[in-house]
Amino acid sequence: MEAALLASAIDLLETEGPDALTVRRIAAAAGVSPTGVYNHFAGKNGIVDAIFQRGFATLTEAMAVLAETHDPAEALLLGAHRYRALALEHPTTYAVMFLKSVPGFEPSEESHEAAIKSFDGLLACVTRGIDSGALRPGDPVDVATQWWSGMHGAIALELAGIGFVEDRDRLYEQLLATMLRGLATDSR
Repeated sequence: MEAALLASAIDLLETEGPDALTVRRIAAAAGVSPTGVYNHFAGKNGIVDAIFQRGFATLTEAMAVLAETHDPAEALLLGAHRYRALALEHPTTYAVMFLKSVPGFEPSEESHEAAIKSFDGLLACVTRGIDSGALRPGDPVDVATQWWSGMHGAIALELAGIGFVEDRDRLYEQLLATMLRGLATDSR
């Protein structure tokens, strides 16, 4: 029943947005009584927390490429493409994860840990790049946060439909190239 409730909540979120996430709507979509949501997720915030955790687990899995790719600069670019692809494929889950789209929802401690775990892969890649001399010296946390901020900013604007260019793919490529030029020690 838990899987059916979560699948129903995600479907409602993706098709109708965060306002559709009510206990009654989720339960009805899953074919159970509203008490099922309370029994398995302790209410609406519990199911939103499960969506949040699932989103970060998917992101962490997608970012495994950072550890699997030898060249840190190449890894950053591959990770950035996967990050954007996930955001564009699941914009409402991305909004739950990063844009506080569900009023009143606060992630649990376990969810915060899942979010941190997804950042750890980026941090390890940046650290490896700095240590190997492929990236300019700097505080790895600062550098990883700057890289993430650039990606996130471009994607948040894209999802909101804000911008002055039509070719978002080209814009994102140019942004990544600019950020990488600022970080790399060679002439990429």
